[in-house]
Amino acid sequence: MNFRYLALLCCLLPVFVLPARAGQTVLLHSAAAPDGWTRSVLRGLCPVGGAGCAVAEIFLGPDWSGEDFFGERYEQLCPQWCAAEPDAVLADGGVAFAFARKYRGELFGAAPVVHLGLAGVDDGLAGQCGRCAGVSLRLGVAATVDLIFRLRPQTAIVVGITDDAVENEPVREAAEAAMQPYLDRARLLFPGHEPGDDSGLDRAALDAAASSVPVAGAVLYLGFSRDNAGNGVDEGEAVRSLARRSPAPVFVLTDRFIGEGVIGGVVARGEDQARLAAILADRLRQDPSASLEPRSAAPRPVIDLTVLARFGIAADRLPEGAIGLNPAAAPEPASAVTSVGGWGLAALLAVPAWLAVRRLRAKQIQ
Repeated sequence: MNFRYLALLCCLLPVFVLPARAGQTVLLHSAAAPDGWTRSVLRGLCPVGGAGCAVAEIFLGPDWSGEDFFGERYEQLCPQWCAAEPDAVLADGGVAFAFARKYRGELFGAAPVVHLGLAGVDDGLAGQCGRCAGVSLRLGVAATVDLIFRLRPQTAIVVGITDDAVENEPVREAAEAAMQPYLDRARLLFPGHEPGDDSGLDRAALDAAASSVPVAGAVLYLGFSRDNAGNGVDEGEAVRSLARRSPAPVFVLTDRFIGEGVIGGVVARGEDQARLAAILADRLRQDPSASLEPRSAAPRPVIDLTVLARFGIAADRLPEGAIGLNPAAAPEPASAVTSVGGWGLAALLAVPAWLAVRRLRAKQIQ
């Protein structure tokens, strides 16, 4: 209980330190605090940052308190925002979009609303929005599966991590379809969601599954925000734990976790979503009666180069146009004598080490 209220307090802090002023774009986040995704979204709106960027971020946080959640947030925000007239409201994620639909008039006047970070929005929900448009979230599931085998052709098993959420079912099905061309050499399994063992995952089971991934495998993170008892999960900590414990690389579908020890993937980027959302918001400001079709940004290959190097994967295996982040530090130069001695020792050890690795991989694949 103490953790819940501490986290609630943390997510409210940004609400009270951001003064409202005319001409701003309000960026409503569903997250409780900044993370890789929210920072990426902000970069899309403020590429160079700085005080001149007229964006006010509000971190609503996940729905911890049931039916009272929105009412509490409204009461907290009204003193600052009920008299404000922002240019637009960008609603990042499902909680933010629902909040914007409910309180747009009271809090933000006639400002247009643009949602982002959502895979699909029901026409009925969109109709509740008034002056509203959206950027659909496209996930590169098939492209990420292809990337796994491009980077590591020897991959013998792909471990998919997901929870029981209904919204994750299409992603899981997309992963199963994407694996079809590779089933002659690799398996796909979902711990906690297998025939005869459909009990789901909790954090302990997640950690055990990560530790059990073979070296000749890969982890495909699809989403794990609720455990098998329905309790909320800190996804950031769950992904960091996966990356620490798994002997194989962890692939992801958004840039939220890039820099957390994962190798990357063909990801949906918050930057791309935010740029499109800003364009839609500007069009709605210019023409309040405009009816705009949802836009979408194609996912892009983004790779953590330090993690790539840690798994011994050559950078020339990356697809054309891949974005490389966090480059590995160059080794310190050695003296000529040390270099010759080091290479001589490496030459003596290379063959037996290579044979040992081959035998180990052969056993794991069997």
